[in-house]
Amino acid sequence: MAVHQLIPSFVAGDASGQAALHLQWLLRRLGHHGELYAGEVGPGLDSLAHPVSALRPRPDDLVLYHHGIASPLSSRLLHLPCRRGVVFHNISPARFYPGTPLAEALVTGRAQLAAMAPFVDVALGVSDYNCAELREAGYRNVHTVPLFVEPSRFSESCADPALRQRLSGPGPVVLSVSRVAPHKRFEDLLALHAELLKVRPEARLLLVGGYEPGSRYFKSLQRTARGLSGVHFLGRLSHTELVAAYRSASVFVSMSEHEGFGVPLIEAMAAEVPVLAYAAAAVPETLGGAGIAFDQKHFSFLAELVVEVCENHEMRQRLLQGQARRLEDFSAEASQRALARALGEEQPPKRRKPPAKKKPRVGLVVQRYGEVTGGAERHAQQIVEHLSPHWELTVLTTTAKNHLSWESAFPPGEEREGRVRVLRFPVTRVRHIRPFNALSKQVFDRCNERLREEHWVAEQGPVCPGLLEHLDTHRADYDGFVFFTYLYAPTVWGLPMVADRALLVPTAHDEPPIRFGVYADVFERPRALLCNTPEEAELIGRYYPDHAPARVVGVGVDVPEKAQPERFREKHGLRNPYLLYVGRLEAGKGLPELLSHHRALKERFHDAPDLVLAGEAHMELRGEGVRYVGRISEQDKYDALAGALAVVVPSRFESLSLLTLEAFASGTPVLVNGHSEVLVGQVERSQAGRTYTCLDSFITGLREVGEERGALSRRARAYATRYTWPRVVDAYREEMEHIVREKSR
Repeated sequence: MAVHQLIPSFVAGDASGQAALHLQWLLRRLGHHGELYAGEVGPGLDSLAHPVSALRPRPDDLVLYHHGIASPLSSRLLHLPCRRGVVFHNISPARFYPGTPLAEALVTGRAQLAAMAPFVDVALGVSDYNCAELREAGYRNVHTVPLFVEPSRFSESCADPALRQRLSGPGPVVLSVSRVAPHKRFEDLLALHAELLKVRPEARLLLVGGYEPGSRYFKSLQRTARGLSGVHFLGRLSHTELVAAYRSASVFVSMSEHEGFGVPLIEAMAAEVPVLAYAAAAVPETLGGAGIAFDQKHFSFLAELVVEVCENHEMRQRLLQGQARRLEDFSAEASQRALARALGEEQPPKRRKPPAKKKPRVGLVVQRYGEVTGGAERHAQQIVEHLSPHWELTVLTTTAKNHLSWESAFPPGEEREGRVRVLRFPVTRVRHIRPFNALSKQVFDRCNERLREEHWVAEQGPVCPGLLEHLDTHRADYDGFVFFTYLYAPTVWGLPMVADRALLVPTAHDEPPIRFGVYADVFERPRALLCNTPEEAELIGRYYPDHAPARVVGVGVDVPEKAQPERFREKHGLRNPYLLYVGRLEAGKGLPELLSHHRALKERFHDAPDLVLAGEAHMELRGEGVRYVGRISEQDKYDALAGALAVVVPSRFESLSLLTLEAFASGTPVLVNGHSEVLVGQVERSQAGRTYTCLDSFITGLREVGEERGALSRRARAYATRYTWPRVVDAYREEMEHIVREKSR
């Protein structure tokens, strides 16, 4: 069953859009594929949300509509030929907006909510308070699914350092975060600040939230604020700036008189700020005994209370400890359990008879498959080749061949490769690499809200909804799954749907995206991680200490019995000694630096070896002694490896270098990028190569390889004997057998 969501608008900073994105995350954890459809899609976000006109649900699908005040989407929901649901956040009482068009819209919104009740299968409120309003409006199948925060996104390390510095200074510092609107009662915050200044003249008030500078309400607040010192209207902030504001505050205060939930309250808890809030609407429920709820607005008393919370360290610590306990109720896991109950999916497991001995039915998910040059993709093909005698294998992949654009190159549908079924699903979005690289610069090496990271994953691609839909509707056809490469969208969005029976081959290396919180499910929820090197397992543990059990498995290497170096030389007209690189020829693999080093080498030494490059080129390859031979066959590759002076691996980012292992198996030493922990580890363990980090070490390493080639070659062959396919196959079969046994219980 697909579960789609309808949202009035999906724009940066929109609370309903953020809630929908979180809900989509939980739905994937429950095994459901589903897309977001919005009446308004913000600039650049069309990779995450589609126009409402594109929604075509099937009869057994569920569409959840995030109720918006007087939105025309309510009537669209009622005409959909599928199951329908409503997600209700809140509607502010019209009394706060007397004589304004908004007051009329709020009345219309409540009437609209009641009119939908007879036609809706399930209603979700983000609080018990909202659920009571749903029941009063006539809804029957009503469930509370609370909103949640990810505490790690509000840690001190996520705070924008520039704003943190700007906001530093004397206190106490009172913070409030919300849209500037009458029912939020900003005038009460200013009244509190006026009283606080009487007892602490250096006090400051930080007001965060979007506002309309021309509105009468905001202008009245500005007039009042001019008579007070220390008042700062900060407006709408980016996520890191918002965290800086929270982390700069001594206390968080809410004066709002109508909250359907109160997300800033739990964000403040996550940022370790004591919370004081007026006990209206859903606020007492959200606080749940944590923080301090007050039911009378005696501003002089509240000012004294703020001072006490800030300066009484024992009291402050008790408040923070209580808030930390309360925050556990607003975790993704707690909301997921509530959502499962709402969808009727918390059922006791059925006892099953032990299955008859047969081959496990395994789906292998990889972003590209067949006729592609790439370490992870080639690795996946090798696993398919060696496991197909033992498993009933189906490869679930895309129609893409080019990993830079994801343009379709293969026809969609089913094909057979011997014992193996290959299902290809269309990629629905071509990637444009320059805008994507610009987006990467914006989000790398900083803390982001989930929306930004999900947006990056969608732009990274490949976006392939058919594959996700297949996992949703056909998961029962498989005993287990193997996902290749942590990085790409099919793994990020697909693995959580089947995590209870999934193995992940991460092919992870130390690159900026691995720090994104969006990858936590990828590393923490599968049954096991099958890593390629000890360095890869250590890297994952560094960023995800709660990762799934990790096992270093690696790959096997098959070398043809008779490699013929002269055959390769004659075929390509090679006369000089040569260095060899085989793989994707692109900037991300370190080719520009390699070409630069080789050019300098040729300038210094007239007898320097040539550089032979083989593979799929995505860049210009020029230079004296540079020989590009294009894509080559497996036999050609091993002929080339056997005849090379050394194999060069220039990439800084490797989880396992298949090329290095193939070189070792061919008796050829390597010269590798010393900035890669994985490559350095392979060279140190094998003692069959050299590393370089600059031109001088490149030249020195090459000279030593030439002088010691005989000894290095013997060590290379000895090391390669550790990497045998029977050992690798046994490891994969053992891990899948654990899943099959557990599934049968």
